[in-house]
Amino acid sequence: MIKRFLVMLVLAMPLLACALPADEREVFSLVPLQLGEQRIQVQLADTPQKRAQGLMFQQSADPGMLLLYREPTEISLWMLNTAMPLDVAYIDANWTIAELITLEPYDETPVPAKQPVIAALEMPRGWFAKYGVAVGQKVTLRPEQ
Repeated sequence: MIKRFLVMLVLAMPLLACALPADEREVFSLVPLQLGEQRIQVQLADTPQKRAQGLMFQQSADPGMLLLYREPTEISLWMLNTAMPLDVAYIDANWTIAELITLEPYDETPVPAKQPVIAALEMPRGWFAKYGVAVGQKVTLRPEQ
């Protein structure tokens, strides 16, 4: 019962971000990641408020966004108020890409991870294919850089 309540709470959080005026929206810091040979910097969403807002209302998916959780969590993503097509890597507790999904602009259909994940990496459509990033690859968060 508690688990079901938490899932519903997570699903409802993006609605809160819709009600925020532009000057009250979350500001995201950048963090370095390594995926195979690719070193990138992405926006970090590591609080419930930042994860709820995500890429909503942004004009571009660049530089990408890492939705980070403290522990493996059952999550679903959707595209409320998100205008650009995305590819998403669900990342498991071992920091390995467990699944790649595609999300369409403004599609509010939840797309759940098949297992609890520690993070989801949202990138512009085609980014993973362009750089040869695939399921099974390790992801390294490099906060020391």
